[in-house]
Amino acid sequence: MSDVFISYSRRDIDFVRHLFDQLKARDRDAWADWQDIPPTADWLAEIYSGIEAANTFLFVISPDSVASEICTLEIEHAVKHNKQLVPVMWQDVDDVHQAMSAHNWVFLRQEDAFETNFELLVDALDTDLDYVREHTRLLRSALEWEKNGRRTCVILRGQELIVTEGWLAQSGSKNPQPANLHQEY
Repeated sequence: MSDVFISYSRRDIDFVRHLFDQLKARDRDAWADWQDIPPTADWLAEIYSGIEAANTFLFVISPDSVASEICTLEIEHAVKHNKQLVPVMWQDVDDVHQAMSAHNWVFLRQEDAFETNFELLVDALDTDLDYVREHTRLLRSALEWEKNGRRTCVILRGQELIVTEGWLAQSGSKNPQPANLHQEY
């Protein structure tokens, strides 16, 4: 499990590497495709797995990323699983995926105060962290349950079921909201 999945255009890699290094320096485990996809692997399956296993989906906004079909697939996969979304404005654009435009952005453009705004990003990643981590843990369990044909022998029982029902009950006012698969599981 990682703290944050970074979605970006390859044309923005210099900025993303800097952002990645800054997150690592702050003890945040970031998932990036240049280090987390093994050779010969099904790269899209690896990306989807990385999104599912991350607590937060961070989208680096630039003209190239908003035009990228792969970035759109990544956003839609994150939205499908109700991941916590954090849009980071790197370069100004006119049009952004609706899921990203609905959230407050962290501005890390060249003209912005990087250190000050990076603190806002770290705060966003840390907000309600226990809840977000449980969202990720339960999603991964639910996806495994679904992958194995929704067998009843692997559903929640006993104390784990009680704890999960409590988590679901408190989720009404929290973000990210549970996905449909959370409810079904």
